[in-house]
Amino acid sequence: MFEASDFEIFDEQTLAGRMALIRDVIDPKFEQFAEIALPILNQDGQSWFAHIAKHLRRTTYAPDNTWVAFAPNKRGYKMMPHFELGIWADHIYLYLAVEENMKPKQTAPIVSKLNDVSPMIANLPEQFVISQDHMVNQNVPLSAYEATVSRFENVKHSEVLIGIKIMRGDAYLGTSAVTEKLISALKTLLPIYEKLK
Repeated sequence: MFEASDFEIFDEQTLAGRMALIRDVIDPKFEQFAEIALPILNQDGQSWFAHIAKHLRRTTYAPDNTWVAFAPNKRGYKMMPHFELGIWADHIYLYLAVEENMKPKQTAPIVSKLNDVSPMIANLPEQFVISQDHMVNQNVPLSAYEATVSRFENVKHSEVLIGIKIMRGDAYLGTSAVTEKLISALKTLLPIYEKLK
């Protein structure tokens, strides 16, 4: 599904050019992944939907990353815990995401839930990482989870995203092993999602 050549879309510097490549090369792969992921997600009794990023507000600069989000809401995903599969110029990621759009109204309840799942986070496989902002290409280790939750509680533009990265240059790109890794991560994160929803 995902191949080494997919990262080359980020070599295109213009907004129109990169958006055309995202629509032609990446979005169909997101749709393909959704066909596998949605039946798995629907097993929890909710109806899940795929939301492919459209980048409609961009008028000048090409997006540095693009993604598809999965949530049990047809109209949106940012206001609730959700899953996000995306690509940057140097990696593909799959995260369980709690984003800043849940603040301030839902801050206290979701922070309480995030704290409750701390032992589950600590038991994740070592390849899992944390992102504190889905729009910044930077990660911290799982050991920073409690600090990340505290930051989410106290800093306006902060988020909690937990998941895996598959780096550009990974030997498994272009094989079914990449999809298998992503699905395995999704299944590993689902019990945590169930505590957060």
